[in-house]
Amino acid sequence: MKFWDREKEKKWLKHYLLTEPNAILFVYGPKSSGKTTLLMKVVEELPKEKFIYYWFDLREELISDYDSVVQLFFTPKGWFKEMISVIKPKINLGIFEIEPHVLEEIKRKERKPFAEMRKRLEEDRAKGLVPVIVFDELQKLKDIYLNGGSQRPLVKELFNFFVRLTKVLHLSHVIVMTSDTFFIEQVYTDSTLKNTSEFYLVDFFDDETAKEILISEGLSESDAKYIVDNIGGIPWMMERILSNGDVRDSVHRLYLQSKSRIEMFLIESDDPDRYEDMLKEILSGQFKLRKDNIKEVKELVNNEILFYDPLTSKVRFHTKPDEIAAKDMIVFPR
Repeated sequence: MKFWDREKEKKWLKHYLLTEPNAILFVYGPKSSGKTTLLMKVVEELPKEKFIYYWFDLREELISDYDSVVQLFFTPKGWFKEMISVIKPKINLGIFEIEPHVLEEIKRKERKPFAEMRKRLEEDRAKGLVPVIVFDELQKLKDIYLNGGSQRPLVKELFNFFVRLTKVLHLSHVIVMTSDTFFIEQVYTDSTLKNTSEFYLVDFFDDETAKEILISEGLSESDAKYIVDNIGGIPWMMERILSNGDVRDSVHRLYLQSKSRIEMFLIESDDPDRYEDMLKEILSGQFKLRKDNIKEVKELVNNEILFYDPLTSKVRFHTKPDEIAAKDMIVFPR
């Protein structure tokens, strides 16, 4: 995805990484808001000789059990493992490379994986490097258990390790990027993690910024206004419209995609009237998250119709086309 400057966000993230590790950083926001692209840009602009990055993109990994987690974290010495090749030449990218017999011991649970990771991080520090561990969509590990049963969730063990790396030892930065905001809420409401974590929202561009970007890309003021009024500042949608050339047609296609997705969700739901009433409430601005509607909200968020911010407890439509389509379908049906 094309990167349009986010000076405010870049400045904040650079400052964070240039200070001593002291908390887990959760970078969250709607899907396709540009979280990964932003962080890649930030680390590319920081001094390469100062940092080493361990970057795990769980969107590209099939994680089903303990063994697949071990394979995600570790590579046997003498083997080459390609990780995020897009940014590999641009940053100092590390891997947890260990002796094959040590890897087998970890798989047999005879050796602790986090202890081996800590050794490597301490070696990096001894070389004058600041390690940064990045997890993209860490929530994919939330159903993995270290014992293969109902005890010791991997995510809980990981967070305990992250707290020790950051808050206790100040050894490494840990950045967790996610679009699963209910996963963030679980962390935010956990008193232990809340006091050892920072939370940073990367949202879509605001309307004014989006309009400035579109005009800078060669669009007329009227076309830029039309896009912002109907699409908002969603980076990938802006990029698609710019590449297609026909502004009105592109905007209409994106609207139809949103409308079709909401229609299909309502058709397949057990209680479409309840969901329609909830969407009406959100459109009216009177909606409040309650115990009796949390299940439905989660379903709408998981289907990318709504976005939920756990730090403010506010619920909104995921995108402007979703909001416009819902209004046309539910409030003013044709």
